[in-house]
Amino acid sequence: MIGAVALAAAVVVPCARNAVAWIGRPFAGVLFADNLIVVSIGRASWREPQLRRAEWARIVAIDGTPVETAAAAHAAIERRGIGGEVTFTLRRGAELFRVRLPVVAFARRDFDEVFAPMLVMGVALMVMGTLLAWLRPALPEVRGLFAVCASLGLMLVTGPDQYGPYRFTPLYLLAFASVPPAVFHLAATYPWRPGRWAGRAVVAAYALFAVIGALLIALRFDPQVFLLLLYLVYFALANALLLYMGSLVGAFAVRRRPRAEISLALAAVLASSGTGVVAMVTYPLLTEPISAIWLIAPIALLPILSGIAFVGLPSRAPRPGAAGETP
Repeated sequence: MIGAVALAAAVVVPCARNAVAWIGRPFAGVLFADNLIVVSIGRASWREPQLRRAEWARIVAIDGTPVETAAAAHAAIERRGIGGEVTFTLRRGAELFRVRLPVVAFARRDFDEVFAPMLVMGVALMVMGTLLAWLRPALPEVRGLFAVCASLGLMLVTGPDQYGPYRFTPLYLLAFASVPPAVFHLAATYPWRPGRWAGRAVVAAYALFAVIGALLIALRFDPQVFLLLLYLVYFALANALLLYMGSLVGAFAVRRRPRAEISLALAAVLASSGTGVVAMVTYPLLTEPISAIWLIAPIALLPILSGIAFVGLPSRAPRPGAAGETP
């Protein structure tokens, strides 16, 4: 836990500084990762009619000049300057198409609605997770919740960096890949008493997704493989959430724990993940980019409600001979 806190402190300051540096820069209305893939996060005011087509496509040229790196793409936009226009050539599979966009200044309002929620919520998650772990370090479920808060928090804090200057991209991808096993870790420790199998399964899950995270880093410049791995992590996260919710419902039905306690834990996971699920289900019908505030803000309910449920639990002394049973 101390190592995770030290890592967070070393990352938050440069990520916040780099995000603030966006204010006033020439901006063409799209955010793209270091592999030049255009993402769907943004503001409604950025929306040009043709931009819906550009999401998850890869930039291959700007104003007819091929670009090989995200740094070259940003430099081309800056050369056009505020008030100019740029023409992106994009590729999605075998399809090649062009989108012409105006260059404007990245405003303070853009920062407040897109980057600030990532930074604030990321720090809040890491602080809340650490506080709960400090209050009740002996509880397996609190350690599982800390893992979820740490992985989500680190992912969000490094989120703005994914659109430039890309210094923390490997850390972001590793944090992103660690979220599904962290949720599985929580599901393995609550609401049922974890047995010997739980520790081994959790370790195996972390090891597997560490490999997937490494593959995301190594293969991120191959759009087809990268997107396949990305969807694999999303699929694993959805299944880990379903496993946790199913376990909570089952424990509620048989009164494994006090129902008020389980109700809080269930409300925490439903409220924090509900907007993300709605966004994924309705994404093909959306006509505007996904709002970062709308997507991120409910996540705060996970440590708040879960913490209320878990911290009120009585401490459990380890059973004889069970030193290695709890992950």
